[in-house]
Amino acid sequence: MVTEVEVNRWLLKASESYKMLPKEEIAVTEVATPCLRRSYYARTRAAPPSPVEFLKTVGSEVHLRLAEVLRSEGCEVEVSVGLQLDGFRLRGRVDALCSERDGEVVVEFKATNELPEQPYESHLLQVQAYLLMLRLERGYVVYLSRTTGRVRVFKVERNGRALKLLAERARQLYESLKQLQPPPPERGPWCRDCPYRLICSFR
Repeated sequence: MVTEVEVNRWLLKASESYKMLPKEEIAVTEVATPCLRRSYYARTRAAPPSPVEFLKTVGSEVHLRLAEVLRSEGCEVEVSVGLQLDGFRLRGRVDALCSERDGEVVVEFKATNELPEQPYESHLLQVQAYLLMLRLERGYVVYLSRTTGRVRVFKVERNGRALKLLAERARQLYESLKQLQPPPPERGPWCRDCPYRLICSFR
């Protein structure tokens, strides 16, 4: 019988193989998050991620199912990308790279409970990073509702201002990791379920 306890045990076991990046490498998802301080604590604390955090990090099984379909239709899936910046490397993994009539496009899937009216800023920054690394002009953020099964697609055009913001945030996190000084907190609704909220509130 599968229970919540059993599922959490599986996730905990899977999280034991979770590998932290060296400080010279910054993940796109760390930079695109609405709070760099959370990314900093996730990297500097010795404890492995909780099952919930691990699940958020690796995504849900829907990505695996979609990857099989997209691969069969000629898309590249789980494409590793990187960009060397001054002193550190920005790296990430694109859910899918697909061809359209006028070139390749990035496709990024996000499983949510409710479909947003507009794409989240962190997801836009993530796609912008991939467009920069792959020198592409266009991508998509695809939201999948876990509760209703509905889908919402947002087209993302390459944007110079977003790319500048992304580079600045990557530099800020890199410097914070190098100096072992957390970046300033970025308060918002994401603080409510942040595993570092107690540490953060004392600094």
